[in-house]
Amino acid sequence: MQGEIGISDDRMQAQLDFLREHASTTDIIMFQSVNYEPQNDDEWGGQLGSLLNYFERDEQDYYHVHTADWAHELSESEVQPQQAINAPHNRCNLTVSRWPIERTPLSLRSEGNWYPRKLTYYTTHFPENLLVSEIDLNDIDSFSSDSLDTWNVGVINGANWHEEKIKMLETIYGRLYLQNKRTDQEVVLGGDFNAPKQEDRDTVTPHGSGTPEYTHYPFYGEPYYFGESVEETDEFTFTDRWQRAESNVFDPRIGQWDMRDAYWIAEDSQKKASSEDHTHDIPGGARKRLDHILVSDHFDVNQCEVWNGQETAINGFDVSDHAPVVAELNYTE
Repeated sequence: MQGEIGISDDRMQAQLDFLREHASTTDIIMFQSVNYEPQNDDEWGGQLGSLLNYFERDEQDYYHVHTADWAHELSESEVQPQQAINAPHNRCNLTVSRWPIERTPLSLRSEGNWYPRKLTYYTTHFPENLLVSEIDLNDIDSFSSDSLDTWNVGVINGANWHEEKIKMLETIYGRLYLQNKRTDQEVVLGGDFNAPKQEDRDTVTPHGSGTPEYTHYPFYGEPYYFGESVEETDEFTFTDRWQRAESNVFDPRIGQWDMRDAYWIAEDSQKKASSEDHTHDIPGGARKRLDHILVSDHFDVNQCEVWNGQETAINGFDVSDHAPVVAELNYTE
């Protein structure tokens, strides 16, 4: 929603008109980088207020959850390191759904069998960018499960926040890896991942490839080592960690978390390289597909499109700096 820079009233109205024209029949919509302005009585202004007015009051039959309250509380915090984080806390994530939806905050304490004792897999300092929700599907006859988990993520960019990007990707991957291995919960994960650098049918290239930056700084210190035994260890640098974090999420040859990129598995999809079918133009740089929808094995993907005005007539770049990714899913039980 371009919450990083703020937008004019005319631009906001253009986004609402775009939603009304092209997304009025969409069941679940995930927004990232939504600017908010706190008002009285738990009301919200800014982009968030405009969106809530649209979905709640303009005869739109939607439920919603967002993270503006988290972001606002963090923006006023004097607790380290939050006291030095300013602009990112001025925006939030928003998920809207045709069915009842509740926010399900992640915990550091084990509340069941989702992850082993003593492992939390939660390291991000930007919790407002990680919106996990549960959609109530009890009234949907075609869906045998009672609920659907949705993960709406806005991964912080690595150019400005460096290791924080890695930590958020590791949090997403680690949490869902263990949940998928230990439960049979249906999951849809979507958002702006700021990754990978490039991808096509055969290869996924993470950021950091081919550059010497951080080669010997895993945690801005000395290289650390890992291996099956003391005698057999390999150097694992900060660059290795960065590339592994992106590859775990997007490269099916490396990630083993039972999540699949809807763009590549859809029956109807362009299946083009990210430089050709892109969601974002880097200022002064390359075209990249940074926005994705990933689904658990419970779903087939009938169609997945990037609304960038190239392969489709709909051009999301007319109203935002990121083009929407839209998928049609078929529940297979």
